[in-house]
Amino acid sequence: MKKTFRITVAASLLSAMLSLPGMTVIAAAEAGPAAAPAQPAAVYALTEQLQVELKSALNERLTGGNRIGIVLRANNTGDTVKRLADYELLVRTQDGAEYTLQPSAANAKAVQPKTSAELSYLATIDRTDGAEITEVLLKEVDYYVYPKKETLLLSIPIVTRPWNGSEGVAAVDPSASQAWESSFSFPSLQSPINYKPVSVRKEMTDKGTVYVLQLLTSNTGDHRELVPDFSVDGRSESKVFTGSRVEQEPIALEAKEEKYIHYAIPTDTDTILSGLNVLTTETFIGAAGSAPVSYKVGRLHIEMSASPGSGSYPAYTFGDKIELDAKNKWIHPDLQLALVGLPINDNTEEGTKTVTATFLLTNNGDSPIPIPVFQTGLLSTDGYNYDGNRQSAGGTPLLPKESVTVHYSFKLPGTETGQGLVLTIEDAVTTAPYKSTIAAYRLDAVPYETQDSFSVYPFRISVRSTGTNFIFNPQTLEYSYLGNYDLTIEREPGVRVDQMFPVLLFELHDSSGRLVASSTNPLTGTGRLVSGTNKIRFAGTTQSFDYPLTLKIYEAFKTDTGESKRLLTQMEQ
Repeated sequence: MKKTFRITVAASLLSAMLSLPGMTVIAAAEAGPAAAPAQPAAVYALTEQLQVELKSALNERLTGGNRIGIVLRANNTGDTVKRLADYELLVRTQDGAEYTLQPSAANAKAVQPKTSAELSYLATIDRTDGAEITEVLLKEVDYYVYPKKETLLLSIPIVTRPWNGSEGVAAVDPSASQAWESSFSFPSLQSPINYKPVSVRKEMTDKGTVYVLQLLTSNTGDHRELVPDFSVDGRSESKVFTGSRVEQEPIALEAKEEKYIHYAIPTDTDTILSGLNVLTTETFIGAAGSAPVSYKVGRLHIEMSASPGSGSYPAYTFGDKIELDAKNKWIHPDLQLALVGLPINDNTEEGTKTVTATFLLTNNGDSPIPIPVFQTGLLSTDGYNYDGNRQSAGGTPLLPKESVTVHYSFKLPGTETGQGLVLTIEDAVTTAPYKSTIAAYRLDAVPYETQDSFSVYPFRISVRSTGTNFIFNPQTLEYSYLGNYDLTIEREPGVRVDQMFPVLLFELHDSSGRLVASSTNPLTGTGRLVSGTNKIRFAGTTQSFDYPLTLKIYEAFKTDTGESKRLLTQMEQ
């Protein structure tokens, strides 16, 4: 005789498994305007103190058949241990066929009071017509009578298709999909942690193209919680790419604490991701001693069409403090960053353009701070990312109330205007070997203009007069050059200049634009340039004298990829 059962509704749990096709919808928490609404979960009373809910369902197409997996969660609401009988679990298909699933050897035999236990069932069905499962049946079987006695305990409807594998993504169930700006959680994992997509960046690495997703995790509970294991895959219009979490160590969140976690998704070079699949892993153990079988179940699809673009970044004014992400733990809070220059120049010989970013770092604390080797990037209006090449770093910490400049060089296509760029500050240490953005601003690069005064922060330099003489060597029949340049050099106080500071590169070019001779001159240390007349001897000789010559003065500094030059001024001699 079939028993009558009471159904209760828990607003924070899931009622059934939804698909992508077959994905479980994640309840939105503190979600944005396009968040998927949380749906109540059906909780079925098995006994007076045992309740059962459907945690996950799998109907995955394999070669030669279907793999069907069901996981139930049994909750003991009573004050005593409750034994679990040897239940038999079946699934019913759309055409009325029923299939028995095997229980996992790891299934609990009893549930402690006020706790829960998971019951896993799995089977491979030799059926190739893609049968859909519509119902889960839980029976109690008495094998000690003949014929055996079966009692139907529960019938749990599956309102939408279960997860059918990572490749089954042709049609996304709208109820299992949410907008980029919405937050989500995992009620099926009984975790109080919420997640919100923050950024996704495309990186070109030595091993290929990788999308790096940044999620903000928030512990809404009142005690310490571990971030549960789950995975995130990338989805294009025709293919799914497996992702993995960058942070390998367990991550714990204190009550009300927030932290970032990151996922790396390797893709093909030309892949454009349209969405993300959020998945959790279930485990089944067959006969005693057999290896565990793990499979993934989709929980949510995140649309990427509304991921942040350049218009969502705040505008920046040169010299203002750069507001770093408050959750950044890498750059010292007493270290202030400001951008004091972003000029753009043509490289006529290469057919490219160079953008040079000059950052002013100031120690506002009362103890020395190591100078962080942060990374930078530029995002153009057409969506291309350009990495900055950092000036070779010095190792001396920054003293209290002291400032120092750090330069980055970007090589851009010759067609780039420098307008509407997004400058990013990136942490390449915490999420190594990938990078995470800790600040981003929208701004325009400053075009080059010929003038007699220019800035190499913290120096302001004016060229009052120039004169270039040639010296003829009758033995070699070659010309060499000596310059006399009257300069005014003013320096901003409180900014340290060390041996890694950029130098001024003087170049002489003939009337055809060919480089004739050059001279490198520091602004600090031995042989530095000073206010007044500076005699500069050029390296390089010619066998014919060409007049007039063009003097070009560059700011130059060394990076890991070579020398970076920025044209400061030019004049005929």
